[in-house]
Order: sequence, then structure tokens, then C-alpha cells
Amino acid sequence: MLRKIFFWVHKWLGLITGLVVLIVSITGCINVFSDELKEYFYHKRYYVETEGNSKFLNFSELRDRAQQVLGPDTKISRSEIYPAQGRTWVFRASLTDKKAIGHWNYYKYYYRVYINPYNGEIVHLENSKNEFFQLVLNLHMNLLLGDSVGGMVTGISALCFFVLLLSGLILWFPRKWKAKAFKKGLTFKRSVGIKRLNYDLHNILGFYILIPALLICITGLVFAFPWAEKSVQFVANGGKTIKKRSIPLSTPNESYHPQATDSAIAHLFQVYPQADVLSIRVREKNTDPMDVQVRLAKNRTHVFEWYYFDRNTGKLLMKYGDQDVKGGEKFKSMNYDLHTGAFAGIPTKLLAFFVSLICAAMPVTGFLIWYNKGKKSKKPKKP
Repeated sequence: MLRKIFFWVHKWLGLITGLVVLIVSITGCINVFSDELKEYFYHKRYYVETEGNSKFLNFSELRDRAQQVLGPDTKISRSEIYPAQGRTWVFRASLTDKKAIGHWNYYKYYYRVYINPYNGEIVHLENSKNEFFQLVLNLHMNLLLGDSVGGMVTGISALCFFVLLLSGLILWFPRKWKAKAFKKGLTFKRSVGIKRLNYDLHNILGFYILIPALLICITGLVFAFPWAEKSVQFVANGGKTIKKRSIPLSTPNESYHPQATDSAIAHLFQVYPQADVLSIRVREKNTDPMDVQVRLAKNRTHVFEWYYFDRNTGKLLMKYGDQDVKGGEKFKSMNYDLHTGAFAGIPTKLLAFFVSLICAAMPVTGFLIWYNKGKKSKKPKKP
């Protein structure tokens, strides 16, 4: 009886959320290697010739040039600057309406300005809300419907997929616990029909990807729901509620002081010449500090040093790194890299890619199992 209940839940949750799981999984495959694909297809906007000039212009000067291109009504909110030679610096400007329905309503504007850091030349102005990889990312996160509707749909579907994985494990266990019965659930049979092969693909591959698929699902739920993030942090903290890290205040100023900003960044370039990127966020309040995350490993966010400077004087207010975070805060810092497979570089990215591909196959093979059973039950009995 209990097995029938799990089968019923597994079947109907799979049929209801199958299309969303398929879309999210396929776009997840692309997102795993989006950084590498962007560098390949957009090489000219990512790299420039140094021509023997290895000295960067001041950050504030480059930021002002990027702002001039965007105009006064489009405010830069984030920058990615690279210590490596030959990389363009990227200035982002984005504004969203969280309640809007539809991708193009959700983004009021979203631009990236790629600029040559040696001479200040604008290499490329990208309307990012129409850019292919951004569309794939938003299709993955909210089906291009915006956060209020699409984010809820993908979040609920991820929660259903979590239940599907666990119920699938229960259904995978044979009724009789014998070695021969377990072997059937672990190995493919040779010379079987297409229907049996489809069943084995669903059953056996689903078992093999269970643990990494659960990890991808849980980290996706952390992005989708605040309660999921709090729950994961509570468990990671050993059942304790830990006070959130407090960010120091800067002396008030309506904008960053150019000289203070330039001196802080020049200091970080000297300390971290081999860093992958310095990610600089522009916070809204006039007492918010200058916020710089130094990412030390290529295309990974969880290996970092985080700096907070006074926006007027450039004085260091606080710093901490991945070595200083523990428990729930540690898991939160790793969540993106665990979700995308970037945690240990290319090997874990390949794992995440193939797991996402198999996850995309699960609703297809599951639907075919259901469809074939329906056809079989409709066949008239022979007299």
C-alpha cells in the first residue's frame, strides 16, 4: 500500500512538473559552461591587445567613461576588473522590477560596458537583457516570466523534483532484497526492447545521479526560497541560529570619492596580482562602504577575500576571507559553485553537466513509461 502511494506521488508530480524540469535542466547544462562559452564566442569583447602598455588607467576615470556612454539615467551598479593583462574591464548597470511579469518587464534596463583599461576605449556596449546567455540564465531561473511568477514556478518545481528523487529511490528498491534483484537495478540488460531500455534509463540512471542531483536541487532551493536558505544554514550551524555578519558603516557621502576608490583598488592589485577578478558593488546608502570581493580562483566565487573600505578616505574598515567563514555562512558562500559545478573546476563542471543532462532525460523517459502503460491498458483482450 505504501509503495502504491509513493508511485502515485512520483507519477503525478513528474507529469505536472516534467516540462519545467526539462527546461531548467537543459538550460542548467548550458549555464555550467557559460563562462567558458562567453570567453570563446565573445573573445573580442573580453580581450584586448596591450601593445606594450601594461599600466591601467585609474578605476574612477574608466568608470566615468562607462557612465558617459550609458547616460545619466542608467546607473552603474557593479564592476568586474581584472589584474591579468589583456582583459577588458566590465561595468554593469541594471535595474529590476521584482513584481513585474515577463523578462522584458522585469528588467527596466540591464547593460554591460566592456572597456579597454589601458586607453579607456569602449570595446562593446551590450544590452544584456537580450544577450543569449543572459536569456538562458533567466529561462533557468524563472522561465523568462520574472521573479514574482516564474521564480515561484521554478522554485516549486525544484521542490517537487526533490520529492521525486526521494520517492524514486524508494521505488528503485526491489520488493525482495536479494543480490540478484539489486543487480537488475544497477546494470543495463543487453538485447532488450525499446520500452525496457527506456525503463532502465529512467530507473538506473536516476539511481546513479541521486546524490549530485539532490545537491543541485537543494542549492537551487536555497536560491529560490528564503526558508530553504535559513533551513540549510540552521542545519549547517549544528541546529543553532548564528547572528548575521554585520557590515561596518562608512562616513557619509553621496558617491565614492575618486581618489579613495583608486588608492584602495591600486592597493588590492599589489596584494593580489594573481587574482581572477575584483568584483566591486555600488551600494545605495550614503553610509555604505566600498565593497570589493577579490575572487582568487578562476570562475569560482567561494575562494575569496572580501574588503570594505570607507568611501571617502579609502580606509580599510573590515576584511574577511573564505578561511574565516564557517558553518552556514561557509555553505552559503559555496552555494553558487556547488549548484553550477564550479566548486573544483572542470571535473566538477563536467559532473554537473552530465547530471543536469540526465535530469533533463528523467521527465522524458518517465512520460514514455506512463504513456506506454496507458497504451497497454487500452488494448482489447483477446477472446
